[in-house]
Amino acid sequence: MKNNIIIFGLSILLMCSSCSDNFLDKNPLDEVSSQTFWKSEDDAYIALVGVYSRLQASIYSVTRYNLDCLTDNGYNFQNADQVQNISRGDILPSTGGVINTMYNDAYKGISSCNVFLQNIADLEMSQTTKSRYVGEVKFIRAWFYFNLQQFYGDVVIYETPPTVEESRIKQSSSQQVLDLIHRDLDDAIASLPNESYTGNIVKNSALALKAKVHLHSGEWSQAATLAGQVMASGKTSLYNDFTGLFLTSGQESNPDEILFSTKFLAPDNTHWYQIYVAWWLQPNPRQELVDAYQATDGLPITSSPLYNPADPYVNRDPRLLQTVQVEPWYIDGQLIQQEPTETGYAIQKGIDKTIGPIGYDVLSDMDIIHLRYADVLLMYAEAQNEAVGPDQSVHDAVNEVRSRPSVNMPDLPTGLTKDQMRDHIRLERRIELAFEGHRYLDLKRWGTIQDVLSAVDEPGLGVGGLNFKSHHYNWPFPQSEIDRNPELDQKTGY
Repeated sequence: MKNNIIIFGLSILLMCSSCSDNFLDKNPLDEVSSQTFWKSEDDAYIALVGVYSRLQASIYSVTRYNLDCLTDNGYNFQNADQVQNISRGDILPSTGGVINTMYNDAYKGISSCNVFLQNIADLEMSQTTKSRYVGEVKFIRAWFYFNLQQFYGDVVIYETPPTVEESRIKQSSSQQVLDLIHRDLDDAIASLPNESYTGNIVKNSALALKAKVHLHSGEWSQAATLAGQVMASGKTSLYNDFTGLFLTSGQESNPDEILFSTKFLAPDNTHWYQIYVAWWLQPNPRQELVDAYQATDGLPITSSPLYNPADPYVNRDPRLLQTVQVEPWYIDGQLIQQEPTETGYAIQKGIDKTIGPIGYDVLSDMDIIHLRYADVLLMYAEAQNEAVGPDQSVHDAVNEVRSRPSVNMPDLPTGLTKDQMRDHIRLERRIELAFEGHRYLDLKRWGTIQDVLSAVDEPGLGVGGLNFKSHHYNWPFPQSEIDRNPELDQKTGY
């Protein structure tokens, strides 16, 4: 998994896009770059690496877990990315945090994609290689625009590098953004190889993302068809070790489950996941999440005879202890975490407990996963259930996730109604994908987010401390962007 795309910080300097925080405040450097760069296929590869490096922006990679802290899954006592404020309903154009970084980092990535696509068009190189590179970059542009559309709705579309004046335009409709996403993904699907993912975007990556886009639009038949194509490809499968899937050591064995990730490579290209999560304890799993894990008989803890409140972590879905740390962590008698958490829990997913005491020298290079086969199976199950009902293929897809060797949970009950199956699938998504940044968008698209958040017991505020208002389905444009682009119409309610 570490071999194909090596991320060099220097490559960003070779890209023809600005690296300033306000990337559109400078004219694109395409005139200079056309004289000094973009002369060979090697130049195109270096530029491609630069585009991939945009995926390392924090909320698009190492701090993606903070999106779960906007939900009933997690709590961030340090209010990193302003997730406390946002989850409590304090959302303004000036809020900052993830509302700014989600927006600004997406457009930096889009800028790099647009400059790449503009400059590679006339470059003399292998047509096969050029087509693949273009497909990869269009996928990445679609990924950034999908995030913008999901969090902000109507946003500005740039398909080519604009001048400063050309950048000051009104936003396009959410549907127009979706149309662009689908065009880019269709082009990617047509040009990308049908290979296993090893770091470069492949056909299954694009099929899976397009399935997700349809799923979030409630286009069930299209989503099921695309997810089914991934399932039938023979190029991806569930990794047998749920824990290892999120550790460098497991990822290096090339698990076919990963379909798209942000990649890192030690010793020069690392991140602070271990420091943030295992030492600083930034995200704390909530009791509501812990209680959602079933007993090993497949029943909820409220009805299972296997559940013992005096020993609550015994006879539970193994993913509970593979995702949530429920007791202090010691190495050779030394307490690793320096302070108790607000909820009493810490994150286990992605933490390598063989590395010794945590300090600033403990840097990670595990890949941050965005799309994986388990998600595809659950997308298929949800879409197929909504389209035609809980047929055998729906049962099979969910049961495949539950029967992973390191999980080995029992199959779903037979004879489920469509509504009952929907509830099982939604629970399975919550358990399987916890702290991977999916639940906030899932709750929004299901239309349940207001009720779910209002029932959460928020530390210091009690039940009802979280607040999601009707206009929060779309975040506001950051105030800095409104100031820069007076053509924008601020979102309703802000």
